[in-house]
Amino acid sequence: MKISNILKNKSFFAIASLLSLSAFSFALETGGLFTNNTKFHNVEKDGDLKLDQKNGISLWLKAPLSEDGTSYFVTEGSFKTEYDASVEESDDKLILSVDIDLFKLVLRKETENGSLLFSAGRFYFSDLSTLVLAQNADGVQLDFSSSIFSTSVYAGYTGLLNEKNITILDSEAAEAVDSKTLYSFSKKYALAALKLSASNFAASQSVSLEGLGAFRLEDGDKFNRFYGTLSLSGPVAPTLSIYYALSSTLGFVQAEDDTYKGNLSQCSLSWYPDFKSSSLSLSALYASGSQGPFDGFMGFTSQTAVDSVLEPEYSGILKGGLSASIKPISNLLVSAKANMIFSAAAGDEEKDIEFAGLQYSLGGNWQVVSDFSLGASFCQYISSNDDFSGTIGDSRTQLKISASLAF
Repeated sequence: MKISNILKNKSFFAIASLLSLSAFSFALETGGLFTNNTKFHNVEKDGDLKLDQKNGISLWLKAPLSEDGTSYFVTEGSFKTEYDASVEESDDKLILSVDIDLFKLVLRKETENGSLLFSAGRFYFSDLSTLVLAQNADGVQLDFSSSIFSTSVYAGYTGLLNEKNITILDSEAAEAVDSKTLYSFSKKYALAALKLSASNFAASQSVSLEGLGAFRLEDGDKFNRFYGTLSLSGPVAPTLSIYYALSSTLGFVQAEDDTYKGNLSQCSLSWYPDFKSSSLSLSALYASGSQGPFDGFMGFTSQTAVDSVLEPEYSGILKGGLSASIKPISNLLVSAKANMIFSAAAGDEEKDIEFAGLQYSLGGNWQVVSDFSLGASFCQYISSNDDFSGTIGDSRTQLKISASLAF
């Protein structure tokens, strides 16, 4: 082969490579988000309102791996600051953290029988109830879905997460983390889940069954948890746009010397009238205390059940109430909610479940322009008396203001 031809071939491949890289770079999507969340709340009974302000900036990148964009890689990193005026030590009032919130590879393949979706990396995962496990983890997930049936298999690991941004419930209370430490590794757990779902199996009803396990990998005593959830949902009156949802979770905590069992059950009835994107819902939730065959229910991801001073978990609580939302104009969402709270933690045969207080909230979110939004909410929990301050918590008032700007 002549030298001139070799040079021509090399030039051709170089130009082709540059064009390919150029096309790939144009296909990349990038962006970011500024957020501010300002909250005023009391941290003790009848105390003054304290400032808790959180600011954050996140940057993301997405690269398509297929022409239709259904296979892709996406990642997102963030830097957050929090100023908590309720902290006694002045040096600890400012809390800093960095995190990789998302690092995910997604591959999709269509088959004659349905769609296969494979995900790997760090991404958000939630159980059927959304109240047991709802957080990021590093893992893999395989989903198959067809018109009538779907299944999902998931495995994850929590030990590489930043515990400043997620709290995992454990046999021991979480230790205080240095406020100036940007990254602190979380508790080590292996997660495994299997979910089976059937949609439209009878009169447009859907049913799902899920098994979830969390296995402690820390040194010391054993502390594993297992959950089984059954959920049903569907229309009650399709022509009137009335729908229901039911779910019940049995949870088992396997400690070193014993096994404890609890129950989390919830139901809702929702109406979606054809009027300004409005909705109206009745709901009820029970997280067992020491009633009948059950012990106190314990989830995996820390979640606040009542916005009291104590901010209790979903354990030993019964609550029910009404919520509503409406869009009076296209870019403004207004919502309201009220719940009656009952203590179900005591396990007293004569006073197994007692009224503890009332919680209500009002809020609104205004999408000023496509990239900028403002939000505000007012929430108050009013305790019925001091008898429940140890389980539900004292009264609290909260005012929250939020803003976000995408770029």
